[in-house]
Amino acid sequence: MFRVLKPGGRVAVSDIALKKALPREIASDVLAYVGCIAGAILVQDYREGLKAAGFQTVQIIDSGKDLNAYAKVENQSGCCSPAMLSSTSLPVASSCCGDSPSIHQSLVDLLKRYDVNDYAASVQVYALKGL
Repeated sequence: MFRVLKPGGRVAVSDIALKKALPREIASDVLAYVGCIAGAILVQDYREGLKAAGFQTVQIIDSGKDLNAYAKVENQSGCCSPAMLSSTSLPVASSCCGDSPSIHQSLVDLLKRYDVNDYAASVQVYALKGL
């Protein structure tokens, strides 16, 4: 980002960052990684990385959004949408879970045991490339 911005250019992104290290069970869960939790970095590392790249006036603000959404989805399969029905002779698209939503059940169970909001945050990141 720093390389392509003109002097005075601004960065404004939404991301997930960690407030503290994740428990090993979450950090090693593939679906938590796909869900952007396990792959997140600490807020302080994020800030230091932007400053090391040359950005000034770096702000990382917790938006306060609930990251436990998967655990609160009832009678659904997390991020999977239902299979699409076809009224044509074209192939029918299936949901990402196939015929069973159980692929997400492990993530749902994990998020019921841990409040991810204690460890991670949805953040707004702002930075300025100096003049």
